[in-house]
Amino acid sequence: MSPRFVLPMRAVLFAFAMLFMSTAASAQDSGKVETFQDWEVRCPEQGAGACEMTQLVDSPENGKPILRVVMGYPPEVDTAAMVFILPLGTRLAPGVQFQVDGDQPRRFPFQICLEQGCRADFPVDDALRNKLRSGTQATVSLIGPRGDRIDLKVSLQGFTNADNRIRN
Repeated sequence: MSPRFVLPMRAVLFAFAMLFMSTAASAQDSGKVETFQDWEVRCPEQGAGACEMTQLVDSPENGKPILRVVMGYPPEVDTAAMVFILPLGTRLAPGVQFQVDGDQPRRFPFQICLEQGCRADFPVDDALRNKLRSGTQATVSLIGPRGDRIDLKVSLQGFTNADNRIRN
């Protein structure tokens, strides 16, 4: 890894931590919520902090929520950040795989597990953001507690409008 990449990556990871903490807080906050098809945009009530877009994904097995996807534009970095919050019990070593419309999968590690679940996050560069904006479905793949691969479908319906809303 080049030294030029190390410092920005540290800033990105710090920004993810801030985004994750604001996500946990916004779930309890009664701030403004707007719906853009399958995505919600949450903004703090008092205007302190950036808006973020989120989608709750249900388990294909039992229909209960299993994944929360959050995307925002942390002020500490010059790119978008995407955060996945998955349930405790997920196998951590394999990390998470993310792909848009069957494109080349991207792999990334989990950062931390807390009471809300295990968090995996990564920067969203312009190329990926454009694929998300023009795509129809993304897939988050993980290894479950029994060692089975679980593919979770994330709808991209409303992604572009939600992204436009939070980029302000």
